[in-house]
Amino acid sequence: MEQPFNILLMGERLRSCRVARKLTMKEFAEQCGISERYLADIERGIKAPKLETFVGIVNAAGVSPEYLLQDSLKAVDTGNLVRDALNTLPDEQQELFKDFILRLVKSMG
Repeated sequence: MEQPFNILLMGERLRSCRVARKLTMKEFAEQCGISERYLADIERGIKAPKLETFVGIVNAAGVSPEYLLQDSLKAVDTGNLVRDALNTLPDEQQELFKDFILRLVKSMG
């Protein structure tokens, strides 16, 4: 079965985080609540962590889940997302929203 994400790249990023924090595999595994062997398998892309393990890893590493999974996450087309949300509003609210966005952009630039 194909992995839903690139476990090799995730493992490489995880290892980089651990090394940057100057932690041994044993120290980091303890912080994650997993065995050193399991951590080694994750870092080498041999095993994918379960969700609860992944949450522990993210918290111990001090990074966002998106950072570890960035090559596997699909980009969200924010243009379509905003347009679809806007189309659900009544005409009057759409105009207020458009005015708000234009003022926001103007104030930022």
